Amino acid sequence: MVVIKAVVFDCFGVLVSDSLAHIVSDFGVSLEDIEEIVGLVVAANNGSIKPDDYRKAIADKLGVSTEEYIERVKQEEQINTQLLDYIKILRTRYKTAILSNVSSLESLASRFGDGQLEQCFDLVIASGQIGHAKPEAQAYAITASKLGLMLSECVLIDDRIDYCDAAIGVGMQAIEYHNFEQMKRDLNKILSGS
Repeated sequence: MVVIKAVVFDCFGVLVSDSLAHIVSDFGVSLEDIEEIVGLVVAANNGSIKPDDYRKAIADKLGVSTEEYIERVKQEEQINTQLLDYIKILRTRYKTAILSNVSSLESLASRFGDGQLEQCFDLVIASGQIGHAKPEAQAYAITASKLGLMLSECVLIDDRIDYCDAAIGVGMQAIEYHNFEQMKRDLNKILSGS
């Protein structure tokens, strides 16, 4: 039996609430525009579009200024402080990491307070930085490699089942995140080997 040595967390929808889904819903965006927004997200996640261009394109689709879009994102996003406190405890026994489909490390860091990422995580990976985004196998492999571990020694916590399935497909264990208590129960089962 392989011993788990690292817990890898998604950012949006897990550590930070996913604002884009709420914003798109609030604006009543057409299905065609939603498809284009999804395409923009994919392009930003793998680094093929610059963050400023991505934000402007989304704002244009929503019919607001880039500044209004950025402000709305800030209003919608909430940090999961309960989870961050738990991760600090986890980090005393396991390596911890973020693997997020986001364009840059700066974009991730801007969501957290001073020192929060350093206090909670051994590794932070933005997909745009490595040129591979979940659910691509390379995103998981690069994360494990940078942690100095095998894929089988890592658990992924993500709110998207397709990203969890992809992680399992390359040899990780994975937990679909619904809420803190459910995630903690499921993770404890894996960490205890039961």
